[in-house]
Parts: sequence; structure tokens; C-alpha cells
Amino acid sequence: MADNFTSSLFMSFIDDAERIVLSDPDGDRVPYTSYILKNKHEEKIPSIANPLDRLYAQASSCHACSGFESRRVFASPVRKQGARVLFIAPYPESEMIFTPQSLEIFKAWWKPSLLLEEGEWALTTLIKCPVSAFSEEAANACRAYLREEMAILQPKSLILLGYDTARFMTRREDGMSKLRMHRFNINHIPTYVTYTPSDYLHDASLKRVIWQDMLYLRKELGTEGRGK
Repeated sequence: MADNFTSSLFMSFIDDAERIVLSDPDGDRVPYTSYILKNKHEEKIPSIANPLDRLYAQASSCHACSGFESRRVFASPVRKQGARVLFIAPYPESEMIFTPQSLEIFKAWWKPSLLLEEGEWALTTLIKCPVSAFSEEAANACRAYLREEMAILQPKSLILLGYDTARFMTRREDGMSKLRMHRFNINHIPTYVTYTPSDYLHDASLKRVIWQDMLYLRKELGTEGRGK
């Protein structure tokens, strides 16, 4: 209300100044004008209907940890609601969840080795912003986003990729040799552990171990025998 009054008063001052310049103080040639300003409503930011889009929008502007200071991008997950399996990587390795080389290996090995069909898997990260190394601070800050993401996606199983993800999510300090090929439960969801594609890129000797994980996971996921 005060803004409208101030604006009207300002406009009338302009008219008065014009009359003085034109030597027309009585308004014979420049008639007085009554200004009625319509209320101006603030523009509302369109609400985001999709709950996942809304969640990722919140995460992309999060300042809960120091990581936001160096954040340049936010890597969106590969989402498929109601997927049989949700893969959880520790953090985005680049503007995408995986580097191009890691993604190529994931698509060529991890996914097909489990005999998963399109629509049966989704991929996300524990830490939502691209970082150069795992951070306990960032993981704790992002925990709520992942929890809500899981509630929306409703996966039938979780596969934790890499030791950092497995240690944080299971709250166990055991090495990978004891975390692999075991079933855990997180929020009543069957959960399993294996390596990330980048682990294999750094150590090709893991190939046999990862293949053992894939055979074990086929049985646990109920995909063994597909394609025969």
C-alpha cells in the first residue's frame, strides 16, 4: 500500500515540475492527472510437480556443507521409479555420475552382467555434488536427500558401489572382502556391496572378484537364468 502511495506521489511531482517548466502552475494547459496504480503481485516461481525434480532442485542449491563453495555443476541421476535395483555410487566423478570411461564399463559390464533390462535399474550417488574425493561431511549433509530419493524411487534392492559408500551406508568398518557377497538391510531394503567401475580402472586385477559379485547378485536379485 505504501509503495503505491509513494509511486503516485512521485508521478504527481513530475507533473508539477512539468507545469513549472511550462509556466502553467494552474494546470490550464497540463491538466492534473489522478494516478491509480494497480497492485503488482510478485511473480511466483512455478511449483515443480515431479517430486524427484523438486528434490534435485533443492540439492543443487544446498549449502549444508563446505562443498557448495566449489560446486560448479550438479549431476542428475539416472532415475527410474519402481526400479528393481538402485545403484548408489559414492559421488559424481564429473558433470555426470561417471566419467565417460567409467560409464562405458558400467553399461558394458555391471548392468548386463546382472541381466537387468531397461527400466529395472536406476543410478544415483550418495554425495550429490561432484567432488574429487569422498567427504564424511558431505555424505552426512546429503544423507537426507538420498533417504528421500529412495522413498520416492522405491527400489526393490540397493547395490552400494565402492568402499566409501558401503562403509558409510552400512556403518561397518570391515574391508571390502567382508562387505561383499553379504546381504544387509537399509530401511528394510535388501542391500549389497560391490566395487565401482573406477575401482576396476585403477586395478584390473579386480575383474575376477567383481565377476564373482555379479554371479552372487544374480541369485540375490532373482535374475539368474534370464535369456536362456
